[in-house]
Amino acid sequence: KKTGCNVLLIQKSILRDAYNELSLHFLAKMGILVVTDIERSDVEFICRTLHCSPVAHVDQCAPNKLGLAKQVSDVWMEGGSNKVVKFTGVLDKQTTTQEEKSNEEDANKTVTVLLRGSSNVVLEEAHRSLHDAQCVVRSLVQQRYLIAGGGAAETQAGYALQQKAVEMTGQDAYCWAAFAEALTVI
Repeated sequence: KKTGCNVLLIQKSILRDAYNELSLHFLAKMGILVVTDIERSDVEFICRTLHCSPVAHVDQCAPNKLGLAKQVSDVWMEGGSNKVVKFTGVLDKQTTTQEEKSNEEDANKTVTVLLRGSSNVVLEEAHRSLHDAQCVVRSLVQQRYLIAGGGAAETQAGYALQQKAVEMTGQDAYCWAAFAEALTVI
């Protein structure tokens, strides 16, 4: 409490108990929100996102190792009975002025997407679809051009061919119109 900590994230431990009910009780009395069972593989990502440093023992906790967030809250997931912890307004420790902090908020954003499904097959398909969408956005950011899908290119080519066929006469016009219709069928 002396360091100013009001949210505590505890890594999942398989060798020993990292916490017990008594410690959780006293932390709750001090007004400290405790998030337990953080996966070891997620610790580095969480520390980078929240601009904090991992602490192995309570005695090593210091204000310079803490992250800053405007709000931390438990949120009920819509349509379910699960709660998640939501961090909003995460600020970098090194920003000092209010202008720098407002610029930091715009530039430094991490978003977590929670996927839920009725079975593993549905969940895996949703994960693949999300990954595909992320790849499209990444490609669009890297190279700023986009070709519309869903037959848009074929429809546009068919329209142009149909306009050309209207200007023509005879068998050529018929061939151009038939090809234009074939492209719109695709």
